[in-house]
Amino acid sequence: MANELILMAEPRTIHGKKVKRLRREGLVPGVVYGPVVDETVSVSVNSRDFNKFFMAHGHSTIFTLTWDGGAQPVLIREVQRDPVRQDILHIDFFAPNMTVTLRQSVPVTLHNQGEIEEGGVLQTVLTEIEVEALPANLPHEIAVDVSGLTAIGSSLHIADITPPENVQIVTDPETTIASVIHMAVEAEPEVEAEAEEGTEAEAAEGEESAEGGEEASSDEE
Repeated sequence: MANELILMAEPRTIHGKKVKRLRREGLVPGVVYGPVVDETVSVSVNSRDFNKFFMAHGHSTIFTLTWDGGAQPVLIREVQRDPVRQDILHIDFFAPNMTVTLRQSVPVTLHNQGEIEEGGVLQTVLTEIEVEALPANLPHEIAVDVSGLTAIGSSLHIADITPPENVQIVTDPETTIASVIHMAVEAEPEVEAEAEEGTEAEAAEGEESAEGGEEASSDEE
């Protein structure tokens, strides 16, 4: 395969709670599984290398994962992260049958945004499109031209785009990808202003009452 993508891994014998030690060493535990793998293979990958790779190629790109004693074309099926720190905790590498059509969600990217009508803003409605293709033909992303979306109320749907060669879009053709909507305008804080005016008036009345009370006390003395 020309320009074959390769990610290096290591065989993994550490499991369970002990994998924390791997993470401290800059490694992320993972597994390789799928219809062409007889048994699930436990591996680990360098955290920094994987982050760079994942940012560049996403989860819909076929690449070869290699480790001592094995190599397998895979997809990144799932990346588990710490809910607070967002550190990668575990990776699932799916090894598909390369001769069988696979259904996969692929990211959508919007390109060529034109000058939008005054008062309008481009809204992204759909971030992924579901497609079917042989694993080797799965696109990294589907680029969508939105240069025609300039008027408020205009929209682009799945039916309006042409899929890459050898790729079939499964998502409903009527699904909206992006549209131009009225820009939200923040209402002026009239209520707050009225509340402040009311507070100031009450404070003034309070001061007048206090002064009146003092004068009354002086008269009594």
